[in-house]
Amino acid sequence: MNRTLHTLVATVLASAALLTVSACSDSDNDSDNTKAAASETASGPGGISGGSTGTPEAPLADNQQASDGRPVARIKGGDGIEGEIHSVQRQDGMVMVKFEVTNRSDENYLTVDWQDGTNVYTLSGSSIVDRKNKKRYMALMDSNERCLCSERTGSIDKGKTKQLYVQFEAPPTEVKQVDLALANLSVVTVPIQEG
Repeated sequence: MNRTLHTLVATVLASAALLTVSACSDSDNDSDNTKAAASETASGPGGISGGSTGTPEAPLADNQQASDGRPVARIKGGDGIEGEIHSVQRQDGMVMVKFEVTNRSDENYLTVDWQDGTNVYTLSGSSIVDRKNKKRYMALMDSNERCLCSERTGSIDKGKTKQLYVQFEAPPTEVKQVDLALANLSVVTVPIQEG
């Protein structure tokens, strides 16, 4: 019963965030104000705000990887947590996001807030939003309801960096960028690289 209630609440919150994002944008040619509104309203999974919005880096050319050391985007969370998105790659009907998170605070950071329902300490509550088609994609789960993502993230020790990943169903191939919400970190618009 308790798990069902958590799942229902998470679904309702995810739907509300998607509806808010869809109301903000009807086309890819909207003004920067629409992008800012979508970033503010599409707060992290489960309606958890991730703090300030992320900062996209200079756009990458099609098929270009962040192999030159340049991150695709930078993200921030509360309590001294900062991150870099290294790749957002579409391949075989999935989008794989690889990123790292660094704890710049003076204390260890527990990732207990990184959850969706009962999957605590995972990136299962992460999502990508396809504004063009007004659809939100949650982290993929296997047949045992385990997230296809970094699991048991536990804690990030002070001054340490953790390499993480999460997989999503891919939006249609004509969609070239999505809004990315990882755990309770900031939401950022990122290009999708073809794999």
